[in-house]
Amino acid sequence: MKPCVFLAYSISKASVSDYFTSLAIHLSHTHTVVVFTDTREVHEDLEAITIYKWPSKRPTQWKDFKFLHQRIRKYQPEIMISVFGAVNMFLIGGFVHNVKHRIAWRRTLVDQLNPSRFSLFRKRFIYKMATEIYANSKATKTDIEQHFNVPSSKVRVVYNAVKDYRVESKKVHPYRLVYAGRLHKSKGIDTLLEALPAVVKLYKDVELLVLGGSLTGNAIKKYQQKVEDIAIKGNVRFLGNQPKDKVLEIFANAQITIVPSLVEAFGFVVIESFSVGTPVIGSNTTGIAEIIRHGQDGVLFEPNSPEDLSQKIIDILSSPIQRILYSKNCYKRFKNTFEVESATKALAKELENLKAHV
Repeated sequence: MKPCVFLAYSISKASVSDYFTSLAIHLSHTHTVVVFTDTREVHEDLEAITIYKWPSKRPTQWKDFKFLHQRIRKYQPEIMISVFGAVNMFLIGGFVHNVKHRIAWRRTLVDQLNPSRFSLFRKRFIYKMATEIYANSKATKTDIEQHFNVPSSKVRVVYNAVKDYRVESKKVHPYRLVYAGRLHKSKGIDTLLEALPAVVKLYKDVELLVLGGSLTGNAIKKYQQKVEDIAIKGNVRFLGNQPKDKVLEIFANAQITIVPSLVEAFGFVVIESFSVGTPVIGSNTTGIAEIIRHGQDGVLFEPNSPEDLSQKIIDILSSPIQRILYSKNCYKRFKNTFEVESATKALAKELENLKAHV
């Protein structure tokens, strides 16, 4: 009889879902895999895997614990892996039933969430029930150790990875820049917009595409007004939220993707841009600086410095040959380190041979 592994994540068309779906498929070759999800979306690649939907929208209720308890008793899993909203339930349920390997995935920094003191205390208590915690960057690992009093030996860095959708550029726009992400101050959008006037002085045809946010929301209105105030309205287009395939297409046709976040646990946008061969200018902070090798597959700028960012943009726009080199290197880095199939295959192999912590 195959050993059993439980996975808890949201099945969707997002990169996080792609990662855990790939991991589930690889594990299914040697394990009975059971997936718990909070969505109704069906994934064709998971047809041979047992999938349960939580009773609640978020698995935080007594009925969710009872639901999990019944399935732990039925399947007797040896490994339980969870991410996001299912972490607390999976760790408590696994601890109560003495499941051998209880792995929680953490993908955000405390400063990104600004949690209450009670939330921090509760998470410290919950993390004591994990046998291991996987962090998506060295920055996240340090964050876990510092804020949740988790010993370093219990935290392991497992980088995010994304699919190679093999999106090819139809035509790279010579002056197109792209930002993709939430419209929030912590994402450094103010720094990006403030950097643009200096670039426009030299390259009047520069076009920044801003992907993310609702076109009718209050957040976007603030930045639309800022664009008018600093006289770059003709150089910025707000496109709002876009489906993933469209985002990748836009990345592929751009000169540069810009990730100006003030703090970031990892940065999916960086490796998604790398996956289509578009180099990234990213802020020299936390998880972003772990991905971009400055001067090899992109460049880093000082966070919150419009002057430094504008100069980095100008440097790349003025050197097409350097941009081609960055493009080749960033795609190679993606294939070697951040491509989901090879990454999850390697992790599945390690999980197959997992030994108990003593």
